[in-house]
Amino acid sequence: MKKKLYILTAAAALSLAACSSNEKTEESKPETEEKAATEQQAETTPTEEVKEETAHQHEEGEPTAETTCSFCDMKVYMKSEDMGQFTAKMVTEEGETLFFDDIGCMLNYERDTEKPAKERFVRDFNGLDWVSVDDAKIMKTEMKTPMNYGYAFFKDEESLNTFTTKHQNAQPATVEDIDQVANERYMKKKQMQEQEGDMQHGEGDHGEMKQEEEMQHEAH
Repeated sequence: MKKKLYILTAAAALSLAACSSNEKTEESKPETEEKAATEQQAETTPTEEVKEETAHQHEEGEPTAETTCSFCDMKVYMKSEDMGQFTAKMVTEEGETLFFDDIGCMLNYERDTEKPAKERFVRDFNGLDWVSVDDAKIMKTEMKTPMNYGYAFFKDEESLNTFTTKHQNAQPATVEDIDQVANERYMKKKQMQEQEGDMQHGEGDHGEMKQEEEMQHEAH
């Protein structure tokens, strides 16, 4: 009889222990899931915020009074300054934003470095907003621009029409038209440098073209 009672008591104890273990497992499971979710959020949220902030900086980033052209090293005009409507900028594959005093310098920078831009922007001539080069409407004008390329850009038909009513001699143009002019300048300067023997060891073509770009800038 005692043996039977002992067996029943032991069985009851084991049953209670099993129930207690199951309860602890069920209680800890939600806590574990909640902790994992919190850790995942902590890992992903900052990255998303950084991406959003970076995209905003690329779109709205502005040159300062000290900013110089990434190609010719001349002054880049702010939008509050005369000639500021001709400033261009690009975003590299690495996410860096570079500024240029004129559209041709941006195209020649890509040519010289052999690194196509991830994004390229120019200013709307009237509103001074940044607009993608691919979306901009382009006009070849007789206006003086920082490097004398003479191109103006517009975000839409309304902005374009506002300009053409006052500049009736302006002609439609394409990015390919600008690139052809920029390439001709680029090749001409390289040939001149080779003929004059001004190639400086270790500086590279980009640095060697600075003097020629300065002369073009001063021609304005």
